[in-house]
Amino acid sequence: MSRRPHKRRRGEEHGEEHPDERWMASYMDMVTVLMCMFIVLYAMSSVDQQKFEQLRASLATGFGTVETATVDTAEGTVVAAENVNAEGESFTGGAALADADPETQKDEPGAADVAAPTPSPAPSDGGASETTAPTPSPAPSAAGDAAEPTTDRERAEAEVENLRALQERIDAGLRERDLETAVRYVIDERGLTIRLVGSETFFLPDSAQLTEQTQRVLESVGPTLATVPNEVGVEGHTARLPDSVPRPLDWELSTERAVNVVRNLIDTGGVPAPRLVAIGYGESRPLAPGTTDAELELNRRVDIVVHSDEPESVRALIPGIADGA
Repeated sequence: MSRRPHKRRRGEEHGEEHPDERWMASYMDMVTVLMCMFIVLYAMSSVDQQKFEQLRASLATGFGTVETATVDTAEGTVVAAENVNAEGESFTGGAALADADPETQKDEPGAADVAAPTPSPAPSDGGASETTAPTPSPAPSAAGDAAEPTTDRERAEAEVENLRALQERIDAGLRERDLETAVRYVIDERGLTIRLVGSETFFLPDSAQLTEQTQRVLESVGPTLATVPNEVGVEGHTARLPDSVPRPLDWELSTERAVNVVRNLIDTGGVPAPRLVAIGYGESRPLAPGTTDAELELNRRVDIVVHSDEPESVRALIPGIADGA
């Protein structure tokens, strides 16, 4: 009896077996890492040194590493201690010149103005040579050697001379009109005061209207004041008398007189308005007790003050110098 052929079960059939390929994943990872490494090495071989240092410092700061400076003694110029400022920086400019190309320095503007350091002779015994830093030369000024700063007294003496010169110019103009006796001058810490004394001479009684003589004086004084840059104050004063003016207070009359003088200086003398100030003091600042007619006339006045523009420390010395002290 013949045997029947044995039939294999479907579940017992096996496909073609292949070798294990899991190692390829690790191999590809390794190849990728090697490729990245070679790319980084190539990039580092051509990196900009300045940018690399900035990147390194940034990474060091990010990881909490304190950045410390290193000094390359193979390059640069040795600078003497006296040529280094408080911040440790050289003010001779030697380091910048040492790093620059000599041929480039010839073409750069201003290169001829900087003297190159003179090398020291080599020692005869074959020892190491010492580098001597160039001695900084003082920078030349446009007007030669700088003048010594003047003291307060020297400035005060010069200011007194300027004020006296202005007084002489004003007085010369008044002499041409035979008006030199109509004003008085005072040089003090404020500047030059041109004093118009006597209301009967310069103003109508109990009025702020300018008289003809006042206008003649101002026509002579105004053009001279217009030539100086100083501030000019016009101060009105009245005498200590019972109020005979039809106004509430004497300071109204003194202020109105000062304003009229200012208007005349602007319109006739050509003095710039921003430099003029009108002030009325009434009877609060008398020059004399006011017991005689001469004292009353002295108190009844208008002062034109050319203010000094020197600092207070200089102006405080002007009265003594003007008096010959």
